[in-house]
Amino acid sequence: MIRCYHCGTDNLDGSEYCDECGKKLSNPASQARANYVPPPPQLNSQVAPPPPPSFTMETITPKPATPYTPPPPPVRSQGPQTVIQAPPTSAGAGAQGSTAGLHGPTTSLRGGSNNPEAGQQAVNAPLAGAASNSIRAKLIIQRGGKVGKEFPLTSHESMIGRWDADGGIFPDVDLDQDDSEAKVSRRHARIQFLNNQYLIEDMGSTNGTFINRGPRLLPGNKQPLNNGDEIIVGKTFLKFVLS
Repeated sequence: MIRCYHCGTDNLDGSEYCDECGKKLSNPASQARANYVPPPPQLNSQVAPPPPPSFTMETITPKPATPYTPPPPPVRSQGPQTVIQAPPTSAGAGAQGSTAGLHGPTTSLRGGSNNPEAGQQAVNAPLAGAASNSIRAKLIIQRGGKVGKEFPLTSHESMIGRWDADGGIFPDVDLDQDDSEAKVSRRHARIQFLNNQYLIEDMGSTNGTFINRGPRLLPGNKQPLNNGDEIIVGKTFLKFVLS
């Protein structure tokens, strides 16, 4: 078979022209010679290596060291110096000053009268003031329990209700012994002291909370309290008193 070098069609041996494209066919030997491409000439592998690099040694001369010169001492101002002297104190004044530092309230007693009762009253005055500040308000039972029983409101938040140890309810104003019919809920109402004002709110009680026999308070709505207001929880009547 003779393959056409132009279109690649195989033709019968002895054919002079390609049956497919009509080009003149050549024998395989001439075609091989025509397609022969001589290999590239080989380079001589024995190439002389490049000469080694030459290095020139440079001599470095060190610079002479600079002699150290200490800095000049700081210049101090020659202005006048102010000396503060403590005022002279006598032995008696020193003893009295030390006593005043340890016992502040008693200094006024020495300068006052010699009445011991007046001195004792002056010493007890701060204690009485501290106790009065701790008790800002109180609730007094007016009806429905032990009349006249007082509940001091000593914290910024006080809960009105009935004691329940199993449920973990320990109200500040416990009406368990004053509410025989259990009309007061375990968590009935709450009194808070905010911004120098006492407020009361119902905590979702069963029988409601009323102020001065007005409408029933909605749970969560805070109502301001004034001195002498009447608070009704269940069937227990309480009077709010500012101390």
